[in-house]
This record gives sequence, structure tokens and C-alpha cells, in this order.
Amino acid sequence: MPIKHLPPARQTRSQARTQAVLTSTPRDPLDGTPAVPQLRAQLDRGPIMEGRGPRRSRSFSGVVGKFPGLSRTSLKVPGEDYGEEEEKSVEEEESDGTEAAPAHQMTQTMANLQADSSSESSRPPACKTPSMKAPKCFDGTQPFKVRSFIQSCQLIFCNDLANFSQDRKKVLYATASLFGRAAKWIEPYLSNLTNQHPSDLLNSWKLFKSQLFTLFGNPNEVRKAEAELDSLRMKEGGHVSLYISDFRSSVSRIRDWGERALIYHFRRGLASRILDQLVSHPSSIDSLQDLMDITWELDTRYHEAKGEE
Repeated sequence: MPIKHLPPARQTRSQARTQAVLTSTPRDPLDGTPAVPQLRAQLDRGPIMEGRGPRRSRSFSGVVGKFPGLSRTSLKVPGEDYGEEEEKSVEEEESDGTEAAPAHQMTQTMANLQADSSSESSRPPACKTPSMKAPKCFDGTQPFKVRSFIQSCQLIFCNDLANFSQDRKKVLYATASLFGRAAKWIEPYLSNLTNQHPSDLLNSWKLFKSQLFTLFGNPNEVRKAEAELDSLRMKEGGHVSLYISDFRSSVSRIRDWGERALIYHFRRGLASRILDQLVSHPSSIDSLQDLMDITWELDTRYHEAKGEE
């Protein structure tokens, strides 16, 4: 049924919207009707949108589904107030199922990502120690290099306590850096890797170090260090920090000395001004470290008072 072109003031809302569709649709050059047969058939069945509710949604969805270029917004008459309910129905009709599904999936994906990020942020950051340079290989021909080789290995062990928590792991790591004479010495022990007895060389880092020093170290190094320790003395006006440094250097080259022997030699080399204060000091001295801490405290007070004068 053809739609009469009425003035905007006399048109109903349905007629105004239908008129908007006709105006925006290409026309047949012969009879002036819309060139799209499907749209013409839809218009012949009556106004596109009559009434409210599901019937209007179905008729509008049929047209929009066939003509993607059309939308409910494009059919509005300018200047006409459609009300809040009308605007809400427009939004519901323009969001069909094909668009709602991807939108729901995207919302779910964003929620999952936020949950993952929040769970990761709640975890404490993994602490990773910086890597250290591997020790230089030791062949056993240069005795003065034994100590530096052992010290390099111990630095790596202290830097990675998780991987070197057992003596066996420490010994096997150091063994991998041996070659030449030193490799021939350790070779018989490697033929019995299944031996887990604690007294075995591969299962005791202390025994491994001792054997390495005995076989490849300087035989006079221990005697020389003991002689240095016997003659080590602190100057009366000197700093105890220098004395402690020299004392530790000599002790590092001495093996099998007990705690009491080290305390005796440390006290004997102290300056008389510190020895006099140690006699009346209230703190008990149970270890070499306790003695070093107390002497450092007394020496610091002495130099502070001397500086104030």
C-alpha cells in the first residue's frame, strides 16, 4: 500500500519513520518505488514499526537483518522526542545475539586476565642471586694457587646456598675444575660415585680441602703462618681494625687450631691499653668473635676521646 506524503505535522510516528526509510532508499527509475524488492514487500505489508514490544522488535529486526546499512537510529525523525523507554528499546534491538556473544567472551577474558595479574602480584618476587664467574682451573703445579682456587669455590657456594646445600655437591663442582696432576689425583674417587659414606672424600668438603692443601699446597705455608701469628703485635697508638685484619689473614692459612688457642694468641698481641680494660670489662668472652667485638669497641672509644682532646 503506497504511503501518502503527508506534512510532518499530520504524520503519525510510524508514518514518519516509514517516510524516512523511503527517503533514504534508492528508487526504481520506472515507477519511483524503492528499488530493493525485499524492502518494497516489507513496506507493502504495512508500516515497519507499529506499536511497542516484541512485535515491533521482530519487524524491525527482519528489515535490519536483510539490510545491514539500516539501524534504528537512522530511522528517527529529527526533533522528535521518543522518550527514555524508546531509547532503551533501541539499544536492546541494535545489540543482537551475534554481537552479544563476542562481547561476553571479551568480558570473561578480561576478568580472567585481571585475576591472573592479581594472583601474580600477590606472590612474592623470586629472589635470584647474581651469577658469579667460575673458578679458574687448577692443575696442581702451582702451590700458591691452591688457596685462591678454594676461596673462589667457597664464594660461589655462599652465593648459591640452594644449589650447594650438601658437601657432595660442593666437592663435585670443584672437581670439575681440576685437570692435570690434580685431575689424576681425584680420578680414583670418581670411579665410585655411588659411595654415600660421610667419610668418603667426595662427601666431605672439609676433607677435600685438607687433602688439596696437603698434596698441592706449599708445605711451608702453615709453618710460615704460625710464625707470623706468634710475632704479630698491635701498636700502642694503632687501630685494632688493622690488627684484626692481619690476624685473620694468618689464621686463614692455619689448620686444626682450636678456638681457645686462637683467643690466646689474639689477646697476647693486643696493645697494653686494651688489655688493661679487658680485665675489668663486664661482658663475658666466649668466642674469638666476642673478643674482637669488645676490643673494637674499646679502641673506638679511645680514638674518639683522643680526637676530642
